[in-house]
Amino acid sequence: MEFLRSVSLVSPTAAVVIYVAAAACALLAMLRPNRRTAWAAGAALVLLAAVAFCLGVWPKPFPDSVPASIYACGTAAAFVLFSALFQRGRRLRLAPLAIVAVVVAYLASNLVYQEYPTIGSFKPVPVTVPMTLEEFQAATSAPTLDGREVGALVTVPAEPLRDAVAYVPPAYWHGANLPVLVLLSGSPGRPSGWFTDGQAAQALDDFQVEHDGVAPLVISADATGSDTGNPGCVDGPELEMQTYLSRDIPELARSTFRVNPDQRTWTIGGLSYGGTCALQVLTNNPVAYGSFLDFSGEPEPSIGSHDKTVNELFDGSEEAFQAVNPATLLENAAGTDTYRGIAGRFVAGERDQMSTAALPHLNDLARAAGMDTTYDTLPGAHSYGVWRVALRQNLEFVAKRGGIA
Repeated sequence: MEFLRSVSLVSPTAAVVIYVAAAACALLAMLRPNRRTAWAAGAALVLLAAVAFCLGVWPKPFPDSVPASIYACGTAAAFVLFSALFQRGRRLRLAPLAIVAVVVAYLASNLVYQEYPTIGSFKPVPVTVPMTLEEFQAATSAPTLDGREVGALVTVPAEPLRDAVAYVPPAYWHGANLPVLVLLSGSPGRPSGWFTDGQAAQALDDFQVEHDGVAPLVISADATGSDTGNPGCVDGPELEMQTYLSRDIPELARSTFRVNPDQRTWTIGGLSYGGTCALQVLTNNPVAYGSFLDFSGEPEPSIGSHDKTVNELFDGSEEAFQAVNPATLLENAAGTDTYRGIAGRFVAGERDQMSTAALPHLNDLARAAGMDTTYDTLPGAHSYGVWRVALRQNLEFVAKRGGIA
């Protein structure tokens, strides 16, 4: 069973199997072709064109491009599915093939974004105890699993946005005043993403075991407002995201948990949109946090393109956009004390073209503005395969910034 759980879903071997399976499904659906087979192919191509236009041209809700492999496997799955729907006489035989094709298309997407690196990651072994806020407030000792103390994963109401998810290490119940790490997911994303796809609970549990139960208190907060939302991480026409993350979330942390009251010991970080947002929050509100983590962030706030961002979030004002743009703020702060004492880490996947172009430049601007920052790369692209490792490798940095020896 453990061998099966350890089977990789993102290795080169897995990639070959998945792509061959996608092609095989499409070829099997083409056996004994007829007019309805052509209809299915046409419908799949029309769907491909529509999806590619929406994601790549307009409304282009996400600045990241979608790899061709996802489009190809998705089109193959759509062709098999339409073939099953259009051909009544073969529907029963094609239905199982359609199910397989859809699963294979999902696994092809997983190859890119790596939410599930192994079969076992679909149902991970628990290393924390989930709690409601009421259960946490009633607890008088650290939760245990298999006879050892572990952290709690607490669901925290965080109006007006979605519930936050907080990791509270065992040391909390032994009187420690812990620093805070606020984590932000990407777009699309949700607050729980760091603890599901990002496997943050495992990284934090390993850290607390190595540090006698001590680890940062981690709050994964809502930075998008919905699974597919992208408010640009600004105080815009619909959401006041900057205010929420720089003021409301710190107030929530202080009122809900016993934490180190000095926010200079706190860190805000995130992946993709969340990394961009973390840098935005800190450059616009340098007293809210003392450190940041920008994993695979973008060169500037974006909801698809520069013009779209300026027009929809800043009422067409380039000046208003530049007034909150991290790169501009850092450049203007060179030679001043605005960001004195702030530290940060920029991390990108080696094959992530956008981030490997943007983050070295931002790192240079940050250092010129007086921050203590570094830029590093990890094997991989714009995926959880990079972000999981980046979080694990930077927990020591977060802890030291928070005063944890």
